[in-house]
Amino acid sequence: MKTSKAIQKLVMLNVFLFFSVCCMAQKSIPNAKELCSKLTKMIENDQLHRSKMPSGFSDHKSSFSKTQIDSMNQLQRKIDNFNTEKLIALTQIYGWISDDRMDCKNLNVWLIFRHSQPQYFKDISVLIEKEHKANRLNAFQYQLIRDHILGRPRG
Repeated sequence: MKTSKAIQKLVMLNVFLFFSVCCMAQKSIPNAKELCSKLTKMIENDQLHRSKMPSGFSDHKSSFSKTQIDSMNQLQRKIDNFNTEKLIALTQIYGWISDDRMDCKNLNVWLIFRHSQPQYFKDISVLIEKEHKANRLNAFQYQLIRDHILGRPRG
């Protein structure tokens, strides 16, 4: 009788461990090289118009008119929305996509969430909390994204 209970406990422990490992593992990324290329292009587009516009962090004067800057802002916002929606979908499927995980150097996908619009903050917040707790999103990137969502608090 004692042996039977010990076997039952052992079986239950093995089942628990099996499901724990399955749930924690990230889904593998098919066509990682193709996805690396697409994400790299998204990061380039993230800076497409942003790099031409003056920001609150610099004192340089723009060579563009206010109308041109407004147009670039609108175009950049469309790019940011596309990138954000795509990264949310990919993260929901595969978990956080890191440089090391895809062997894709200097990917910096966190920039996409850092430049997202408020309508995406709830979805992003849920994702980054989950990915950070699972140790798939490092503390630095987590904090940068979180600061953006919370209004970039200054310490």
